[in-house]
Amino acid sequence: MTAHLPGGPSPERQVAFLHDLQRILDEGSFVATYKFALIHALADLAVERGDDSDATLTLPTRDIAERFIHLYWRQVVPFPGASIQALLSQNTGRQAAIVTQVREARARYGDGIAELEHDAAEWRKLVGEVDRVVRVMPLWRLQLVGDEVREVLYRQEEGARQITLLPGVAACFRAFHPLVLDLVEGAWSHFIRRLNARELGEQADLREFLFGSERASLAPLRPILSDVQGDRCFYCEARIRSASDVDHFIPWWRYPTDLGHNFVLAHAECNRRKSDHLAAEAHLARWVERNRTHGQELASAFDLKRIRHDLVASERIARWAYGQIASRQGRVWVEGSTLVEVGKAWEGVLGFSPHSPSQDRPGPRLA
Repeated sequence: MTAHLPGGPSPERQVAFLHDLQRILDEGSFVATYKFALIHALADLAVERGDDSDATLTLPTRDIAERFIHLYWRQVVPFPGASIQALLSQNTGRQAAIVTQVREARARYGDGIAELEHDAAEWRKLVGEVDRVVRVMPLWRLQLVGDEVREVLYRQEEGARQITLLPGVAACFRAFHPLVLDLVEGAWSHFIRRLNARELGEQADLREFLFGSERASLAPLRPILSDVQGDRCFYCEARIRSASDVDHFIPWWRYPTDLGHNFVLAHAECNRRKSDHLAAEAHLARWVERNRTHGQELASAFDLKRIRHDLVASERIARWAYGQIASRQGRVWVEGSTLVEVGKAWEGVLGFSPHSPSQDRPGPRLA
């Protein structure tokens, strides 16, 4: 499960990280879902901002607050099929403050969060409100296990507007990102099910509701991608004459994000066969070339449709995803049912440097 990369955390340190995280989830005091959201946010930001070295990673609390808003945005509508058409409770007492703040914003701006992000003043206001809650509540209680504060992820400094992940913690979050999300989302779902048992019943697909992709929002991408790709399938390059899909190039299963540059238009059959695999290096090179050649054209079209985009973040996520699969000699999809072991060509395509400092820190480019 663990691997030692030169300059990165040792296998022993990686095991200790998983043990510490498990203790936080098993033994920590949870009265709301904030701590789950915080771990989720730290793991995501480590992918987008960190590297695989033993370095520290400093994160402004406002960036964590932004991630909270995105995590809760999908959850602040009534659960379909619940016996009571109200928001699911995410707190053992009154509804969690952040849930209420995000719900009120979604009620004003509709389902698409990009509409809110486009209103810069209102977005800053909401981020500020959530940031204040994050700094007062979960950030300084996450590492409380029993009666003891165990500073295993970051040093606690009350009132600070940033935190610094300890050496190697960002690399561990990156190495175990799918596992961390599986643990956190499972625990989060269980917590909400326990709080809302009467309303939910036993068969509700709660996890998909809380964390799945809102696929309907992908429809506006189809004409944009069709135009840039010349109405051809991104993967086989044949003309699209029948059913087509908007596909996450880096699969949603590997990293759940709906940033515009990550999408391609493909034959439904090609998309089905690619499934949750990463695409082979030739496809990756074509994706990078498309985004860099048509980057401004795509960005302008995304802006008009209020589609979130951040090319720097999309490429950093791709570097992380290909680095992870290369570290375990995994396979990538070529065509049909053909999978091959990933080679080294992807490093040149993406300019991969696993231990260099993060010079291209992404700031979200919002529609």
